[in-house]
Amino acid sequence: MTPRPVSYGGRRHRGFSLVELLIALALGLAVLVALSAVYLTVKQSFRFQETNGRLQEDATFALDTISRELRMAGFAGCPGINKVVVDGVSTYYPGSVLASGSPAGINGPNPLAQLEASKSEVVQQPLTSQNFIRGFDDVPSGMFAASAVPATNNTASLFFSGASVNAVAVSAAMASVDSNLTIAGDPYHWRNGPANSGVYDFVVSDCTTSSLFRGKVSQSGGVTSIDHSTAMGNGSAAFTSNRRFDTSAEVMPVEWSFYYVALRDGASTPSLYRVFYDGNSRQQAQELVSNVESMRLHYGENTGVKPDGAPTLVADVWHTSAGSVGDWSRVVAVRVGLMMVSADDHANPDVNMTTLTLLGQDYTPPGGASAKRLRKEYSTTVVLRNSVAAR
Repeated sequence: MTPRPVSYGGRRHRGFSLVELLIALALGLAVLVALSAVYLTVKQSFRFQETNGRLQEDATFALDTISRELRMAGFAGCPGINKVVVDGVSTYYPGSVLASGSPAGINGPNPLAQLEASKSEVVQQPLTSQNFIRGFDDVPSGMFAASAVPATNNTASLFFSGASVNAVAVSAAMASVDSNLTIAGDPYHWRNGPANSGVYDFVVSDCTTSSLFRGKVSQSGGVTSIDHSTAMGNGSAAFTSNRRFDTSAEVMPVEWSFYYVALRDGASTPSLYRVFYDGNSRQQAQELVSNVESMRLHYGENTGVKPDGAPTLVADVWHTSAGSVGDWSRVVAVRVGLMMVSADDHANPDVNMTTLTLLGQDYTPPGGASAKRLRKEYSTTVVLRNSVAAR
């Protein structure tokens, strides 16, 4: 028997025609183009927001770090920086030059002495109201060893000093004017100071006076004491006016910090650096934050007086350069501005080089810097509370 053909309702089945296929491909391509455009826009927006967030995070960290230390600049104990007396120390910060094997960068433990050797107060008395802070309109090459001058451009730098917050109380009154200071232990391990034969630059302070001296911490029979004899580099073993400090006093190291912007070898953008001196040894230059293209500083100087002749406490004159500061002892505030820059080109395709400003002044990126990188200004103003309190 011959099988009967199956009927499908008489309809003929066929595929797409060439015209229909071309129309479908065109429509699909249009959809893909539209989706690609949306994807690229979203991706670029995400990249921009990520870059912007990273710049803000880095700038916040940098400004917080500088601000926290800068607020302590000029700290010298209870009576204030104006009462600091240097007890015959010929060179307060050791004046040695950069030796082989020393931390690269800063030239000697007292870099200011390299720049202002003719000013005796800078060499002998760095922690006074006249010179606990110094700003520069550039990064002075004189503060570095000849082989370690960093690559910099269009950036300021800042040096400031003060007593450490790491203080230890005097635990027994001095028996005589030249007896050792007895302190309540050594929680910060000063007796193990790695440099300068363990000798530290110290301030001992009560609410009457503060004396700056050099001393070495030791322990014997459960008693911790600080030798401040002439063998430590002091001009006299006795403190100023033969003062004998008692249990109302505290002892703390004197520290300094130097902040600057430099370009690390192999990096495409500069970074913010910090060199720190803990009273005994100068630390290696530390790269704090990358992608900091420039730092600019303004200085608020207090020049006015009240009707009774007493000085006012406000910054009534703001200087846009360090060279225009008339009297560093009257600087009561510092405004810090950072120009942050993205690590990659084309962080935003719509970025066009326009006139940038930093702390209200026109800003020109370093020569050769890409115009397609995202740049943003961040700033803060820090009141030097120890300078204000001293008034």
